[in-house]
Amino acid sequence: MITELLKTEIEKAVRSVGFAMPADYSLLAPPKKEMGDFATNIALIISKANRENMSKDVADKLILELDKSEIIRSVTAAGPGFINIFLKDKLFYDELKKILDIQENYGRSNIGNGKTANVEYVSANPTGPLHIGNARGGPIGESIANLFTFYGFRVRREFYINDVGVQIEKLGSALCYWYEVKHDERTEFPVGGYPGDYVKEISEEIQKTKKDELKNIEDHTQLVEYFAKEGLLILIRQIKEACELIGISYDEWMEESEIQSSGKTDEVIELLQEKDFTVRREGALWFKRENDPEFSDKESVLKRSDQGQTPTYFADDIAYHKDKFDRGADILVDVWGANHHGHIDRLKSAVEALDYDVKNFHIILYQYVRLKNAGEILKMSKREGNFVTLKEVIENGVAPDAFKYFILAQNPNTPFDFDIKEAADTSEKNPVYYIKYAHARICSILAKSGTGRIGSISAGEIDGSYIKNADLKLLKENSEMDLIKGILEFPEILDDIIENYQIQLLPHYTYKIASLFHNFYTKCQVLTEDKELTNARLALITATKHTIANALQILDIEAPEKM
Repeated sequence: MITELLKTEIEKAVRSVGFAMPADYSLLAPPKKEMGDFATNIALIISKANRENMSKDVADKLILELDKSEIIRSVTAAGPGFINIFLKDKLFYDELKKILDIQENYGRSNIGNGKTANVEYVSANPTGPLHIGNARGGPIGESIANLFTFYGFRVRREFYINDVGVQIEKLGSALCYWYEVKHDERTEFPVGGYPGDYVKEISEEIQKTKKDELKNIEDHTQLVEYFAKEGLLILIRQIKEACELIGISYDEWMEESEIQSSGKTDEVIELLQEKDFTVRREGALWFKRENDPEFSDKESVLKRSDQGQTPTYFADDIAYHKDKFDRGADILVDVWGANHHGHIDRLKSAVEALDYDVKNFHIILYQYVRLKNAGEILKMSKREGNFVTLKEVIENGVAPDAFKYFILAQNPNTPFDFDIKEAADTSEKNPVYYIKYAHARICSILAKSGTGRIGSISAGEIDGSYIKNADLKLLKENSEMDLIKGILEFPEILDDIIENYQIQLLPHYTYKIASLFHNFYTKCQVLTEDKELTNARLALITATKHTIANALQILDIEAPEKM
């Protein structure tokens, strides 16, 4: 990558003038391209490290050394301690040639070779349909999983089903109500039971398909348990179908009840006890966290104080994460709603107590989503119990790819207003279609170059050889150089995301490349009477095509050849 080459030159310059190389410094594109290809604050960092106000002197010395580099065209001081750098065009041509050599493999990495990444996402509460809020985690998790695959990891996609506890009892009670009220109209809706027509509809489905079984159950408690079990099967089926609407499928649907029944929860509690990470207080068994000596976090209980000393969700979750590591995961990534924020520290503390490296455990939080239509906040669906389902959004004309792009383009940790009208627009005003049009247009040009006559140039003269034989030095226009430089940022964008999981960088970058291509296409004719120039521009758009296609592949968005 170009930044790595430039960093090497900077390090040589720093050592040449006798300074120690700082541990960290910035090397970024300046706010205006007229200022340079890169700007760095390294002179300022060195000056501060030496506790002297000599940043200008440091910058002057470094500029003299950098000016000797074979890859640098010019270098200038820019304010106290900052240096602007222009690179030689040959460097960009050489890097573009490397892209053309590997084509569809551009941006890929093998750093994950032999390693496994486990990505858990959505994991929506199974007491209701998949709504627009928790569906936000779907595109985020899927893109992170795709990026791991792109980097050579084996990837396991998982959905964790919270199918035990009070919430399931409440679901069963609400479902059972719609059965019992038919036999006794004095039956009251259970306190805390789940509202919404969807509960009644699921109950009716159970009553219709399981009427023979229901006849044999007279005990109320058994009825509630039966409705809860059957209702969960239906709701999980609906959640699976909703995920499939946006192209998401999982390798594993892990049930909390399975974690408990397998004995894994008891095993992990015993292990924490052996390691002296538990304490009994108020009749309950607590996880003893070093950073919570007062036991202020009531959610740190592992076993309740009830007669059965039943395990908590927290205990099950520790066991689940231990199980993921034990199944061979080198990296764990969880994509959670922001309401789980308080769960992060306690879970990471428990994972660390079990001797797993928390550096390999990452949690991405996403905030709530509000639904809009033409700028106006929509009232939630009464039918679904005060929320709007993902299925409803798709049925209102939002294509799955548009849904994914609009979700991914936002910082996950920022509340988001999803506008149905904007997302349903299929014109180039919609950013996802703007990107798709760029890819399709490139495919059209490449197809035409191989099948038609361009002035006096026959199709036979323009074939796949342009990739190897193109004279890239003919690409001199500003729009051409801007596109080349933009394409070359792709691996660095991916490296940043794999490091910090800010997936929103990728859709914005992909839109930028589409914009650079459209600008180039407007200003530069690709198929011309000049065979050499045509070959060079075909090579450029081929590299652009692979960049856009690979970015969209990670985002799980189609890269169409025709539109």
